[in-house]
Amino acid sequence: MLRQYFASRFMGGNNPLRIGTIAVGNIYYIQDDGWWGNRYRGAPIYRNPWIVEAFLNGVYTAARRNPDTGRWENLYIAGRSDLAIVRSLRTGKRQTVTVRILQLADDEGHHRVWPTYPDHPAAHLVERYLNRRHHHEPVRRAA
Repeated sequence: MLRQYFASRFMGGNNPLRIGTIAVGNIYYIQDDGWWGNRYRGAPIYRNPWIVEAFLNGVYTAARRNPDTGRWENLYIAGRSDLAIVRSLRTGKRQTVTVRILQLADDEGHHRVWPTYPDHPAAHLVERYLNRRHHHEPVRRAA
């Protein structure tokens, strides 16, 4: 399962990559805006399942000034995702939602429960990823 890496809300334990709690492929029952704002909201609606398809790159607004034009520009940063693309399994419509909405749905139990998967990748793969800039082994070629 693909997950967010270096997420602000991440799983505990030995987690050097800060793997997030939301995975691509999770199915959530996203409620209308009125349901979250209503004090006496009643029972949630479980008719419209949404599947998480992807996470968008994060945007740092007005992060850099362009020396040619003198205007501020936005930067798109990989690994800082605040938005996710979800698709309705009922109608096929795609929508962009904040990751916070998915976390709220996860906290409230508005998701489909799947069998458990490993929470973290294999330790040797994590070590290889973290040390890839510093350690390069020579490639042996056949004569």
